[in-house]
Parts: sequence; structure tokens; C-alpha cells
Amino acid sequence: MGTGSKNYQAPEWLTAEFLQDVLKEHFKEEQLAVTELLVKSAQVGDQAVGFASEMHRASFNLQRGIAPKSKFSVIVKDHPKGQTGAVAQRSKLFKREILAYKEVLPRVQALLQTIGDQTKIAPTCYYTTEAPEPFLILEDMQLSGFENFERGRLLNLDYVLPTIEKVAKLHACSALIAQESPEVLEFFDEAPISRNPDRRDFLTFFPVNIRCVAEEVAHWKGYEEITEKMFKLAENVLQRALSMFESSGKDFRVFNLTDLWINNLLFHINNETKEPDDVVTLDFQLAYVGSPTIDLNYFLYGSLNENVRKVHFKYIVREYQRVLQQTLEKLNFKGHIPTLKEIHIELIKTSLMGVIGATCLTPLIFREGAGFENLEDLNSRTESGDRFRRENVENPKYRAFLQRTIKEFELSGFLDE
Repeated sequence: MGTGSKNYQAPEWLTAEFLQDVLKEHFKEEQLAVTELLVKSAQVGDQAVGFASEMHRASFNLQRGIAPKSKFSVIVKDHPKGQTGAVAQRSKLFKREILAYKEVLPRVQALLQTIGDQTKIAPTCYYTTEAPEPFLILEDMQLSGFENFERGRLLNLDYVLPTIEKVAKLHACSALIAQESPEVLEFFDEAPISRNPDRRDFLTFFPVNIRCVAEEVAHWKGYEEITEKMFKLAENVLQRALSMFESSGKDFRVFNLTDLWINNLLFHINNETKEPDDVVTLDFQLAYVGSPTIDLNYFLYGSLNENVRKVHFKYIVREYQRVLQQTLEKLNFKGHIPTLKEIHIELIKTSLMGVIGATCLTPLIFREGAGFENLEDLNSRTESGDRFRRENVENPKYRAFLQRTIKEFELSGFLDE
């Protein structure tokens, strides 16, 4: 997903000379040359991009020292223009992501290395700036064989387990950072749904999408009670989310992506087994320090095949807690480590994140064809926005997912106030 552009134009400042200087500084090599630069959009037909970013892939020949030239590329995550850019600026989305790459992720990687763990959480960040407009230059994981998950499908267990392991390690390291250097994470204390007026621009995304789901469910025989609850949820989801964020994550706080779903994951497939053996996470624009179940609920209900979740939910949560505890013990964490039972209790307390994931994000996963032209299509009751959402919820694949999942929500009490 992304802001998109039919008439693509590369940024004027994105030159071979600029990239050469960036990589010289990053690799600490003066004998480095960038030539034959080609810049293309990284969001047309590409899932690995954000809602509030313009993405570019810069490909070029790279000469390092006396070694022969080799093909190289980087991903440039640029601040969007127009209304989307104004929303991103007020919400400090890029400031949050830049701080994640500059201050949080390097500390996470360093902690993992101290226990002999070579896990890679996210792409390497080569360069960031906040002025005159913010952007990031990131490692292109395609060079290392990472790829998006198949479009239009939800994750099976083979893809879920490496993701859960990676997230557990990120959470574990960040819990230690929160304990020993809380000032590093201070900027991330504010939840994505908060009382801050500067963050209200994109909040309509949640009620308008939930209302669209409610309108679809209203046509289904036997779902009358669920329909009533969904319409009520559309009216009060923001207030309920505020209460959830303000009351959860008091005892054990971790660094959440808060946007952990299929489109923000890249997988590496083993050539022999043809199964995923590694994954990296993308997009920290909504990052937040709070309960670890914020990420878990959003991911488990928004990106998993519903049959996989139904059969393996408790096993997946157990694996998360096992890796979390194991990593924290290796790091000599002095605080309380949540038990498996405590994780399950917290999952119920923050279950609204699962409902949001399944009603607001999963429809986008199943979507076929063109995406949206601007952020307003996602956030507002415009004619094009309403049409976009109706197309999503009327998709037969999503309808089948929703019929089973929304029953699960109702039976679990997740739709109740």
C-alpha cells in the first residue's frame, strides 16, 4: 500500500553523488563509487510500503575499493506530499520511525549480540534526516532474498512462527531498554490512538471501516445481535481504544510496532525446504511502548488464516512467551517476566486490537487490483472512500473470513463494551 502516483517522478535530490556520500559514511569507505543510478517507485505492485510514505527503489552499480562493480540498491522512504504529508507531519510519523531506527533498533541489535544471537529485526538504516523534510534510506532486503508474502492470502503456521519469534526477541530487548534506559523510549509513550489533537487526522480510519463492516453484516441472516454490537463499536471504538491503551501495559512494557501485519513483513524462503526461515519487520511509524499484546492481538487476528488461528492460537502464544522469557533470562532481566497465563489475560484485556485488525486491515489484504489514490479514501466518508471500503468487505474471500471471525469475537465477548 502507499500514497501512489500514476505519473511517477523521482526526487530531484536523489542522485548518484548523494547516495555515494551516504554509503561512504555508512560503510566508512572513501574508495566507494555509485554509478548508473536508476530510481523507480517501490509502491506500484509492491506491498512493503506504508500508508503515509512515498517509496522509491534506487538501483545502481557499486564499486567498493578494488573489488569489481556489483549491483546494489536501497529503499528510500520519503515524506509524502499534499494532505497525506500534512497528516504525517502533524502526527510525527517520520520522527517516530527515525527515532526507532536511530535509537531503539541499534540498541536491540546490540543486546541480541551480547547473548550471541545474530537475529536481524529490521533492514539496516543507512541514513536519516528530519530537515528540510524527513526521509530514510534503508537496506533493500530483496538483495538478500527477502520477499512479500503472496498477495491476497493470510499467513499459515510456517510464516507465523518465525514472525512470533522475531517479535518476542524485539519485545524482550525493548523491555530491558525500558527498565535501564527509559529515556530512550520516552517519545513512544504516546499511543497511536490518543487524546493528542495532532494525531486525530487518521483516527477516522477505524470507525468508518468498522461501520462499513457492520453495514455488510447487517445483510446476513442470524447476525442481528452482532450487527447491533458492530454499529455500537463503530460509534465508540476510539473511546474504547483510549481506555484500553491507558489501562494496559502498566507492569511490563515493550516496544510495539503497533502496525504488525502482512504488509509490514518480508520473508526469506529456504531454497531447499521452500519454507520461510527468516523474516524482517518494516514500518515503525506507529511504534508505541506498552503491553506486548498490542502487537500480538493485531497480528494474530489481522494477518493469520482463521483456521490456523483457531487450531494453533494457544501454541503460538506459548511459543511467544517461551522465546520472550528465554531471551529476557539470557539478558539477565531483573523485572517480572509475564507468565503464559498473564499473557493470555492481557490478550483478553487488549482484544479490541484484534477486532480492529480483522475489520480494518484484513480487508486490505484480500483486496485485488488497484489501491487507493490518497489517504482521504481510507479515512473519510467520501464517495470514492465508501466505494473502496464496500469493494473490500464484499470480497468473497474476506466475507468468508469475517463470517467465522466475527462469530469468534462475539462468543469471546470482544464486541461487548
